[in-house]
Amino acid sequence: MKKIINFFKTMIYKTLYNIKPNKDIWIFSSTDNERYNYNSKYLFEYVLENEKDIHPYFVINDDVLREKLQNEYGEEFFIETKTKSGIKKVLSGGVWFTSAGLPLYGTSLNKKRLIINLWHGTPLKKISLMENNVSVLKKYYFRKIFSQNYSYILTTSKNLIPIMRESFDVKDEIIKVWGQPRNDCLFKDVSKSKLDELFKCLPEYKELILYAPTYRDNRETQVFPFKDYNKDELENFLEEHNAIIFIRTHLSETTNVQNYLGKRILLLNEHIIEDIMDILNIFDILITDYSSIYVDFLLVNKPLLFIPYDKDEYLNERGFNFEYDKVTPGYKPKDMKEFLININTIFNGIDEFENDRQRINRYFNEINRECSKNICTNVKNIDDIRGDYVR
Repeated sequence: MKKIINFFKTMIYKTLYNIKPNKDIWIFSSTDNERYNYNSKYLFEYVLENEKDIHPYFVINDDVLREKLQNEYGEEFFIETKTKSGIKKVLSGGVWFTSAGLPLYGTSLNKKRLIINLWHGTPLKKISLMENNVSVLKKYYFRKIFSQNYSYILTTSKNLIPIMRESFDVKDEIIKVWGQPRNDCLFKDVSKSKLDELFKCLPEYKELILYAPTYRDNRETQVFPFKDYNKDELENFLEEHNAIIFIRTHLSETTNVQNYLGKRILLLNEHIIEDIMDILNIFDILITDYSSIYVDFLLVNKPLLFIPYDKDEYLNERGFNFEYDKVTPGYKPKDMKEFLININTIFNGIDEFENDRQRINRYFNEINRECSKNICTNVKNIDDIRGDYVR
């Protein structure tokens, strides 16, 4: 309903006021205009810090979050689209960046501005128009509101262009291999002591493991899905090896992870750190199942471990763009005994999958350096916005 109301307000104000977009005003938005996350967040912060000729604004319709961000970054940089003044401000932007959704909903919004979809990950799973069971009506809506409004869609490798083309029903030239701004964090020097700031009293540690399982649409995630799982045995193993496992579930996950937590098995969800990308490169091992977070982690060339306990069921439901076992370079333990053996092997410095990781990293991550500056430069150099407004 909010999107429908936004649509009619946008189209009315767009017609009534005929606002001339300004090429130096860049509008950023992300999930449902309610969250400060994904690539939009990281590119916005780069622009705010480094592109002094640009006036950036981030759309946050959550009043509490917007006030919090205004207090942190400055009141003028965070706006809403619930009022006429907010909608008019967004319409004045010559460039819009989004990672999920749009700052305003309407048709032909890219006629006088650039609308750039930064997206929010590698399309391992089928996305958008390629998702399973997408209705004809939803496809029509998606094409009119999203596909036909995008000036460009960004990705991380030319190998992903065909998938992005089919997922968004756009031409190849719309898709640009410019990278993901959030991955810039992986090339920054972040100290493990950052965790000591987030937790009051951590046990002594040498090895840090992040376990980030994927959200399941129709059932709860089994965190340690082993028939022989024993919490005390795992705690003793971690104690012996001076290690900590941090569990990070999806923001929509309702799984009660409290039963799994202990002295060295800790929760690292959004209430502790909002975006894991800020510290992803401090971990020595990443464990996941089907999350594209591992593709980001490939950039730091550290060991991976996968627990795809419901692979056939999950992949049949969601659909996968790749053959799973061919693009997941790491151990896939079937029980806890094997799980502990695999981790112990990694702790002993044996890296059986390094060559495979590097090969798959080259396939998915053509951009292996900070990319925000390059994205800004590319956008500024687009002929369409060299005039007073986007033609």
